[in-house]
Amino acid sequence: PLNFIGHFGFKSGRDIDKFAEVHYKIGKTGAPIVLDHTLAYLEARVTKEMDAGTHTIFVGKVVEAENLKEGVCMTYAYYHQVKGGKTPKTAATYLKEPLKKGAADMEKFRCTVCGYVYDPEKGDLDSGVKPGTPFEELPGDWVCPVCGAGKEKFEKEA
Repeated sequence: PLNFIGHFGFKSGRDIDKFAEVHYKIGKTGAPIVLDHTLAYLEARVTKEMDAGTHTIFVGKVVEAENLKEGVCMTYAYYHQVKGGKTPKTAATYLKEPLKKGAADMEKFRCTVCGYVYDPEKGDLDSGVKPGTPFEELPGDWVCPVCGAGKEKFEKEA
């Protein structure tokens, strides 16, 4: 689910305990291995770090791997194309999306924290918001399904 992705991807471990309500086990290297929403895992011992400017690339030797259950994995492409996940403007990989011709009349709103776009045509079914619900009519306690930011962190898409 998007809120699970946002929990690990858009929140800092300095601010919250990311593992407080997550099922995990400790691997051979001492690293936590998340078990919730996990089909398989690879655990590696880091052998090298490379500074890539905006990111650090870690190279490692695999010490353990396991298939946990059957299922269809969520790829990066699926996250963007189907789940509506967006790359934040501050990310090195951000690309401005061209405006689509013939888009619905209702305005879309983008989260300024993580880049998620609330599309009224789709709603937010995971949060109980039906398709066709304008942003202005979202409940007052509605939050971004990816990063948990409040409505005040959203801005109209241009």
